[in-house]
Amino acid sequence: MALLPAPPERVRIPYAGTTLPGDYYRAPGGGGKEGGHHPLLLFNNGSDGAMPAAWSMGIAPALERGYDCLAFYGPGQGSALVDQGLYFRPDWEAVVTPVVDLALARREVDPRRIALMGISQGGYWVPRAAAFETRLAAAVADPGVFDVSTSWLRGFPPPLLALLGSGNKAAFDAALAQGLQQDPASAATLAFRMRPFGMTSYYDVYTAVQQYTLAGVVDRIRVPLLVTDPEGAAFWPGQSDQLYDALPGEKTLVPFTAAEGADLHCEPKAPRLRAQRIFDWLDGVLAARG
Repeated sequence: MALLPAPPERVRIPYAGTTLPGDYYRAPGGGGKEGGHHPLLLFNNGSDGAMPAAWSMGIAPALERGYDCLAFYGPGQGSALVDQGLYFRPDWEAVVTPVVDLALARREVDPRRIALMGISQGGYWVPRAAAFETRLAAAVADPGVFDVSTSWLRGFPPPLLALLGSGNKAAFDAALAQGLQQDPASAATLAFRMRPFGMTSYYDVYTAVQQYTLAGVVDRIRVPLLVTDPEGAAFWPGQSDQLYDALPGEKTLVPFTAAEGADLHCEPKAPRLRAQRIFDWLDGVLAARG
């Protein structure tokens, strides 16, 4: 980042008695007209995304469009996990609200034009935060995620599902551990996915992830929300439509297809098309509020 033409400013975001790490990028040429306020994109990574992903999927196209951008690590992400020992939480409004507070304290930010974009599991966190954080002017979920736990429970053997539902923690942990002994690759993947939750018990993490759902809060969302819908979605198939259908306010569903070369999770093969569609929509929504 230090080698960029305009390196970001490192910021610390007050959060729950500590701080979260962030990087504030100014758009080329000052990000807008002389002396004016700038639109700002807040970029929310996914469960294991890092700042290189944030650069290609949000920061760079935002700067190209004249937005400032604030990218941050929430609890359970990046250095907030590795260096600070902070862990995931389902109530992500507790994370985004301090980020918005910091943004509004900056003189160059237009308080009427703050947008929030989330990728991968951020497709859950962004609408969750938007259900409570009313100072956002727009939000993007790429893709839409209504219930995070489905990617954990899909294909789970029925006996294990029954054990999980029974509340027998010791039996569930023992049964899953026994099965994973025969599958080292799956054991390693599960250990990687559990780490951001800060839990060592299989039962505890499978119980916790079921709290990551928009059920009961989606009807509170009034922020204009764009939901991407990539063909061949791997982790939460069908949930972009589910989220879109449940949204009560201004909403847009944007499909991406294999014929366009823009299929798969977060449209990895078509970054220019992805940026064009998302930022065309953001430009229109924010212009109406600027």
